Amino acid sequence: MGSLFAALTTAISGLDAQSTAIGNISDNLSNAQTTGYKAVGTAFEELVNSSSATVNNPGGVQALPSYQNDVQGSITSSNTSTSLAISGQGYFAVGTATVGTTGATTFTGATYYTRQGDFTLNRSGYLVNSSGFYLNGYSVNASTGVVNTSTTSPIQISATLDNPVKTSLVSYNANLPSNATSGYVSSTSTVLAYDSEGTTHDINYTWTKTSTANQWDLQVTVPDATYTTSIPFTFNDGALGTAGTVEAIGAYSSSASAPSPYSVSSGTPDVTLSATFPGFTTGQTIDLNFGDAYGSSTGLTQFANTSSTVTVNNFSQNGLPQGSFNSLSISKDGFVSINYSNGTTRSIAQIPIVQFYAQDQLQRVSGGAYEATIDAGTARYNTPGIAGAGTLSSSSLESSNVDIANEFTGLIEAQQIYSANAKIVTTDSQLLQVTLSMVQ
Repeated sequence: MGSLFAALTTAISGLDAQSTAIGNISDNLSNAQTTGYKAVGTAFEELVNSSSATVNNPGGVQALPSYQNDVQGSITSSNTSTSLAISGQGYFAVGTATVGTTGATTFTGATYYTRQGDFTLNRSGYLVNSSGFYLNGYSVNASTGVVNTSTTSPIQISATLDNPVKTSLVSYNANLPSNATSGYVSSTSTVLAYDSEGTTHDINYTWTKTSTANQWDLQVTVPDATYTTSIPFTFNDGALGTAGTVEAIGAYSSSASAPSPYSVSSGTPDVTLSATFPGFTTGQTIDLNFGDAYGSSTGLTQFANTSSTVTVNNFSQNGLPQGSFNSLSISKDGFVSINYSNGTTRSIAQIPIVQFYAQDQLQRVSGGAYEATIDAGTARYNTPGIAGAGTLSSSSLESSNVDIANEFTGLIEAQQIYSANAKIVTTDSQLLQVTLSMVQ
């Protein structure tokens, strides 16, 4: 009788264990398309009541979860630039928040960890995944670019406008034809410069070949600042194999805000102007640069050409208009940068990768996230790709690591074993009935 009762309880434990296995398989199959989902297997553990050389009392079995957090899912491309995938070990640090009726976001302070990287910008400029978790990162000093790795906080796009940058340098690189005739006047070249309010102003360059050998006059005009200056340039005569390069910039004057005369004998050939734009009371100082170095053939040169005209190779300036938020980009190093419409890019945060020595011991929570536990070990924050941390890919997502074929194989096995245990229960019940009939 004792063995029959033991067989009954053992078979019931087998039914319970296979029910658990089927439940895990069901969980895996239902999440086969969930981004970053990690499959849960089933490990079976024998239970022993008593066992000796002559007696073995059936103990049964219990089913334990077998987590597969360290198994990589495939990386697929995404059309969303803020979608992120980790290739290798590690997790994103994320947090939760509540949004009040006024739209204010209040964070709970708890940190979770996830591989679900389908982040997008919400209406408040935070990076949030489809399960509602907010991406955390290090802050980056906008002026110095220094990363503060002492703490993490939710990443938010707050500066939607980029201030204009006034022009302080105009670079000009050209060849003036040595075979030009006296009195030749080039066509006017114009570059747009910016004042401190982002308003554009024309700066015009026009060259005239003088009657003096190897000498040209450059006329610089800024029409709306009523600024004009004429600057004589002298080129060398071929000494020391540097024919056609600037030898001297002579004294010059202007009709408004004339700078001091300037003459170059070495260094970088440049000129400084100070133009007072409409609406301003003081002049804006702008350096006019004419080459990489004095005497270099990569700067302003005088060589013959077939057209006998001035050939401009580069005409640019360093000012910028006001910019508005255009897009967000994330580098492989985890830097989150705002791209503005004026061409400026500013890093605002860096995303760390968080590792655990025993990641299968993390506590699962809804939404594809995990809580840290003592058994999982200390959370280790690293730059992507450093110290064993996985690498980061933007415009990418990690698929579920569920193998559907394996899950169906496991389902068939669990079904057969469940049926076998059920048969034992039926048989045992019949035998008990027979035993009770004997008493009657």
